[in-house]
Formats: sequence, structure tokens, C-alpha cells
Amino acid sequence: EGFALNFRKTKLMRRGQRQQVAGVVVNVRPNSPRAEFDRLKAILTNCIRHGAAPQNRDEHPDFRAFLSGKVSHMGAINPARGQKLWALFDRIAWLSTP
Repeated sequence: EGFALNFRKTKLMRRGQRQQVAGVVVNVRPNSPRAEFDRLKAILTNCIRHGAAPQNRDEHPDFRAFLSGKVSHMGAINPARGQKLWALFDRIAWLSTP
């Protein structure tokens, strides 16, 4: 097919570094980056405390579906983290969103 490696886009990641492929950390087992998990958990917690509407800072037309997709993605990568996030998602009162 004539494919060749582009060495400018190739990076050797050793054992002590975070080995990340397509946004998924793959060192020991597939996992989401800690900062991404913490950010989503904070958004869900703030939705529970203050309502979902103020947390929709990027003005997604269907914020509930957006968050559901993010939680589903995390759950597909790491089911244990997904269960924690779904527990938070289920506690959100969605009546306050426009």
C-alpha cells in the first residue's frame, strides 16, 4: 500500500512515562487520564449541588446527553470508575436545565 512511518509523529514512551494512545493511558491496563476523570467528577458533583444549567459552560444544546456520553466513554475504558460516575450522574436533578 506504500505506507511509511512518519517519525515526526512517533514517540518512544518508556516504562516510567505515561503511555498514552488516542487519549487513553495504556501503561498497565487501559485507563482514562486522572485529570480527565477528576474534571468530569467535579462537573457531576457541581451539577448535584448547584444544578446542571450553571455547569453547561460550553452551552451544549443537550447537556444531559453530553454528560451521559462522557460517563459512558469513561465506563467503557474503566468500568470501576464508570460505576462511580454513573452513581453521581443518577443523583442529578435534571428539571432545572432549560
